Amino acid sequence: MKWSFMWLNATNLHPILTFLFTLITVLWLLQWFRNSTNEASSPLPPGPTGLPFLGYLPFLGNHPHLKFHKLAQLYGPIYKLMLGTKTIVVVSSPSLVREIVRDQDTIFANREPLIAALVALYGGTDIASLPHGPQRRKARKILVREMLSGTNMTNSFSHRRVEIKNSIRDVYQNKIGCPTNVGELAFLTATNAIMSMIWGETLQEEEGVAIGVEFRAVVSELMVLLGKPNVSDLFPALAWLDLQGIERRTRKVSQWIDRLFDSAIEKRMNVTEKGENKSNKDFLQYLLELTKSDSESASMTMKEIKAILLVCFRDNLSLTCLRFLTCIMIILSLIS
Repeated sequence: MKWSFMWLNATNLHPILTFLFTLITVLWLLQWFRNSTNEASSPLPPGPTGLPFLGYLPFLGNHPHLKFHKLAQLYGPIYKLMLGTKTIVVVSSPSLVREIVRDQDTIFANREPLIAALVALYGGTDIASLPHGPQRRKARKILVREMLSGTNMTNSFSHRRVEIKNSIRDVYQNKIGCPTNVGELAFLTATNAIMSMIWGETLQEEEGVAIGVEFRAVVSELMVLLGKPNVSDLFPALAWLDLQGIERRTRKVSQWIDRLFDSAIEKRMNVTEKGENKSNKDFLQYLLELTKSDSESASMTMKEIKAILLVCFRDNLSLTCLRFLTCIMIILSLIS
């Protein structure tokens, strides 16, 4: 009876295995035909063949950069790889990199955004994800000229100096002889400096410190999710399954950051409606004025504003943290 039951299960599995084998074979043939067609129209550099459907993924190992180096020695400074269903071109020559990122940057500017980036960066409306065109030029113009320009960074020096002084004073007055998490202190200081520059508020008292600690954890997790390899990016047909849960986790993190931005935008809009505009506009006030612009080349949506705010935090946090940590190290060296 036992053997007959096992034989029955094997008999039932046979058509399923046959179907899966046929499906994989058909998908591989379709991929091979598509690659052959693409190569006929625009030849690709040489590279390893890999496996059907999986490509070269099983052979990358735990140290892909070392594998890329070995492949460059074998195939030259430019070669192609199949990672899942995606064709990847690897460049390992400084002259070729210069050609791509500087000399021919407009040709190579467009790229397919990652799923995590689409979720976290408001549908890919940030500068890094936007395709080369009017929208990207508009966002870059606003970010570079209004936020990250030398004049604006010089004018906002007082905000950064005040926050660094406040943090050092707090350590000197309240934390002498007590253990201090310098990483959390640096992040909170950087966050306060950037928030002061962007929308004129900071995280103060115990509640503000708690929000700062949570914000640090959220931003750290977001950076990990944006850089983590995602099966859904390599196999778009499986994206709806979200096998690694990256899309779900990114959406949760993004919702926390979105609530922070919504709160700041609502407060700024209430101040504007009451006619309490500052003579010296902060960055958020300038962006909100663009939502009322009639010019298509200058107007912005709320999603675009939030994407720029997120870029501002991302690009400025590391720099401000580094400066603050440098100050702390100098002070500690002088004390010792």
